[in-house]
Amino acid sequence: RCVRINNHEHTDVQEYTGCYVADAKGSLVFREGILVEALRRGYWIILDELNLAPSEVLEALNRLLDDNRELYISETQETVTPHPSFRLFATQNPSGAYGGRKPLSKAFRNRFVEVHMGDIPNKEMATILER
Repeated sequence: RCVRINNHEHTDVQEYTGCYVADAKGSLVFREGILVEALRRGYWIILDELNLAPSEVLEALNRLLDDNRELYISETQETVTPHPSFRLFATQNPSGAYGGRKPLSKAFRNRFVEVHMGDIPNKEMATILER
């Protein structure tokens, strides 16, 4: 299964890791976020428009992207290690070409394999849209 998080300037770390919510009986329970679910179940996750995410979100990803390969959930004080099938992908548009995008640090970008894509030629785009 492949899941996606669409980042924007108001993306909250809780969308990734989870938050406390009231259950049917009114008790507070922790509901895990999509990243934690992906880690546990071995999903592939796409972090779309990652350079729109606030710095708190990027900081929360550091431990997962370094050699530790784990995610710490501060609300539950739990450390989650990824399922062997888990994969993480990120996308971004160039910071200068589109509004609101900030450049990601070189240290952060070095945690990924970068693939740069040019604009799709009009003829190819027409073929894609026709299918």
